[in-house]
Amino acid sequence: MDAVALRPRLASFRVVAFSGKCNSANANQPAEIAFEVQNRIDLELRVPTEGINPLEAHVRIQITGKAASKNEQDHPIGSFDAEYEARFVYPLDAKEPDISPRFESEPYQYMLVSQAFPLASSHFRRELMAMGFNVGNMPLGI
Repeated sequence: MDAVALRPRLASFRVVAFSGKCNSANANQPAEIAFEVQNRIDLELRVPTEGINPLEAHVRIQITGKAASKNEQDHPIGSFDAEYEARFVYPLDAKEPDISPRFESEPYQYMLVSQAFPLASSHFRRELMAMGFNVGNMPLGI
């Protein structure tokens, strides 16, 4: 089966959780804010137990961050946690023996993650902006 026939489509993307806390005692300082962000990305191939359902790939993205004044890194202004999930669906005729070897390769994993991560980072940035943070200098790459 050729590569195009085995290509999954992004079926859904959802915010599993978002939590943010702003320390109001430190928030009114006019100092420049530095963001520290960590990402964790997990991939999973789900094989259906019934033959009528398609194979699915799930990408789970966790973003954890904190904001602090560049002058006072020990006193965070805010802390944030978010979790996202993207679900990809394969064509019905795609079978596990065809997909599993591809799923193990880094370029194939990157293809899945690179579709989901911009959605997660955009949502994360919007939530921080809603909390009053200027996120222009926030590092949010893969």
